Amino acid sequence: MVSEKVKRLFSIFAFLISITYLYIQVDFGELRVALQTASLEYLLLAFVLALLTVFISSLRWYLFLNQVQEASFKKTLRAYLSGYYLISILPPTLGHMAKVKLVGGDYFRALSSLAMSLVAEIIIVLSFALIFIGFTKIGVLILLFLLLILVYEKGIYNLANSFLNLLEKGGIREITSTLRSYSERLYHGWTKAKEDRAVFGVSFLLSFFTFLLQILGIIIVGKAFELSINLGQALKGFIISTIFASISGIPAGVGANEFGLVLGIGSSTKSAITAFTYKFIFQYVWAIVGAMVFYSILGGGNENSAGE
Repeated sequence: MVSEKVKRLFSIFAFLISITYLYIQVDFGELRVALQTASLEYLLLAFVLALLTVFISSLRWYLFLNQVQEASFKKTLRAYLSGYYLISILPPTLGHMAKVKLVGGDYFRALSSLAMSLVAEIIIVLSFALIFIGFTKIGVLILLFLLLILVYEKGIYNLANSFLNLLEKGGIREITSTLRSYSERLYHGWTKAKEDRAVFGVSFLLSFFTFLLQILGIIIVGKAFELSINLGQALKGFIISTIFASISGIPAGVGANEFGLVLGIGSSTKSAITAFTYKFIFQYVWAIVGAMVFYSILGGGNENSAGE
């Protein structure tokens, strides 16, 4: 296992490389002109697209969550917004796990509904990566594995159960019993979430729509700074940005997000300002909103999960 110290050093290194590369691309005279002449209409349109992305992503999670337990869309939206903040102060996986607690109800059923929602999104992104960019064989294997989980989750559950049986025979009974309880709740939540074929199909449609909104967002923010970005460049930038942010370990992917995006859309001053502005509108501003929502929840603003 890689130590936390090594991970932290890698994150710092990745951040410094990203910021240095972006700094080299910027001509500050051109940057000043670009900021002064930016189109507020296009930036406002990009913000509307970002707002739709947040709303639709929350709706997608809510549809699955409502399959496994009684749910409130308002609480789901607040938990989703809080997630933007949580993944900026915690490792992404822990951030996602923490926001699940905010929707209430059975934690592991709610977690399985979020996992189902995220799997739908990952499959869409990976599919486009494979089609348009020529992803690696690892990407194909990940895609096949996710599809396998979707259609044959019982096999994965049985495999996990067999492993727990081995642990139990080895005398580790207490922790095995707890893990089996978690595993069963995750499995039943997962199967319940995909029970309704209409919801299952709609979730993929919503995932595709949010993916498209984010790609269009890159193009529109580029237009705000008079930078022409075609669909292929935007798609490439989005995927490279997502990959870099994921592997960098940097909180919220700051720096790595923009580094990947600039590599995809082309290196220039306008590309750098487009990348930073796009990520601010589609991610960082929601971390600020999420922080306010999260602390309002901690302050007692969180209602019971049933019924709103």
